[in-house]
Amino acid sequence: MRIVCVSLCVIVANQAEQLRMVLHASPLRSAKLACKIYSLFQLQSFQRKRMPLRYAILAICFYVCHGFAYCAPKEVVLLIGEALDEKGSPRALAPARRALLSYLEQALNVKFEIRMYPWARVESNAANGEGIVLGLSKNVDRLARFHFSEAAYANNLWLVTRSDSRFSFNSIQDLKGKSIGAVRGFSYGPEFDLAKNKVFHVEEDISSRSSRLKKLLSKRMDALLVYQLSTDSAEEVEAGINAFMANEVKDMALPAKVSFSVLPKPLQVDFIYFCIAKNKDDGLIARINAALANGRKTGDLARALKGP
Repeated sequence: MRIVCVSLCVIVANQAEQLRMVLHASPLRSAKLACKIYSLFQLQSFQRKRMPLRYAILAICFYVCHGFAYCAPKEVVLLIGEALDEKGSPRALAPARRALLSYLEQALNVKFEIRMYPWARVESNAANGEGIVLGLSKNVDRLARFHFSEAAYANNLWLVTRSDSRFSFNSIQDLKGKSIGAVRGFSYGPEFDLAKNKVFHVEEDISSRSSRLKKLLSKRMDALLVYQLSTDSAEEVEAGINAFMANEVKDMALPAKVSFSVLPKPLQVDFIYFCIAKNKDDGLIARINAALANGRKTGDLARALKGP
């Protein structure tokens, strides 16, 4: 019996890695491999006797179960700044972010547990080790506290105005004396942070795009900031905003033909990163970087972000 057990371990060990890989890829392939392993058992002689069927079945079941445990996705807490609808309820993730997360879940064999908070709380909770963050921009203070990934993708930061109140924009100095709508608790990068409430005034609000856009139409600000994928042009962003707000502005007393306008030059290009408190990184950032690099090389990442 001891000889049987030792030989059994040797045979199963030779198949272990192959079984683990195919278990993650396809149940059908897993079943075929299990049959292959059983055939090996049947061909193997132990003291001139074939292995009893019950030992072969037990060994296959053990490694199938072990393989599924090995391949079970790891839970990863992911913190994201909440975006609210006009009723103040959290909105679903933007398609590009959902596609990015789905790609990484597959590539890393993880399952993200998404927790949405206001941005100030996201940063505070992340610093205390609650989880990894998607969407914090880099600044000097954050670079000292967090380990950042390579850029996952890029957003353009657009200035949106009323169509009858457009102005020329080429640099941040062109915002002098103006009131700019921004999301409360969110950093828009070092240049913006240094200039706010000095070069221009910031009108802070909750992360509800429709609520902020209505305030813009009511002339409570001169322009507001909107992030959109860097692959979208100013014209595409403008058309999307006007379509999004079509039903929201029906009851507003507006002059004829007044709508939303997106200035042709973005305020900045903002790269989107993952980050985690430096003392909590167990190698996840390095794995994310490797998955992003591989996705760019194969084109899988670009296809995922582009969507169907």
